[in-house]
Amino acid sequence: MSRVDGGNRPSIPPKRSEFERSERSDVTRDSKPGTAQGRTAANANVRSFQGRSDFEPARPAPAPSRPTPPQAQAVKPPPSPAEAESIAQADMELGLLAEFPDADAQSGIASAMLHAHSDAPASQNRIVERLKQDGRLETLFGEVFREDNPYVEQPHKKAIVQALDTALSRGTVTGDDLRAFSRGTYAQEWQQIGAALGDARK
Repeated sequence: MSRVDGGNRPSIPPKRSEFERSERSDVTRDSKPGTAQGRTAANANVRSFQGRSDFEPARPAPAPSRPTPPQAQAVKPPPSPAEAESIAQADMELGLLAEFPDADAQSGIASAMLHAHSDAPASQNRIVERLKQDGRLETLFGEVFREDNPYVEQPHKKAIVQALDTALSRGTVTGDDLRAFSRGTYAQEWQQIGAALGDARK
């Protein structure tokens, strides 16, 4: 009985496909000495990428960053000689308040000073500014509008309203200050001041 594999017949190698033959011929061609040297020489001329094309113009160097200049604050014009003299007079008069420890007396003097400077808005504003810095503005002006204060006359109240109007215009006193005072110890008095100030500004 004959065997399936053909017995002792020599086995025939399988036929190679056309693709395998062409691939082998490519490998044989590439392994030629001349071609290998040619490729090495070509690779020697290739440079690594430097970040820009040879055809691109050179980029300018980045300008050094400059620090942002500080914002210039609004400079107030210097007072005129007459205003400077009036302000100096107000500063001298403010020194008198220390000689009167009683709040009633101090409020009367402060309001009288404002009345004396009623024609000098710069010195009136100076008095308000100094009293605010000292923390006495709320108390002294509240005392002026306190009922039955024996040291205060009606023109003094008017002078306070006029001085506060100037101070508001110049930013020495703000609306927030007035609202805070109208909720403080002298709430009722500052509400009267606010009402009088509102009438004066109409």
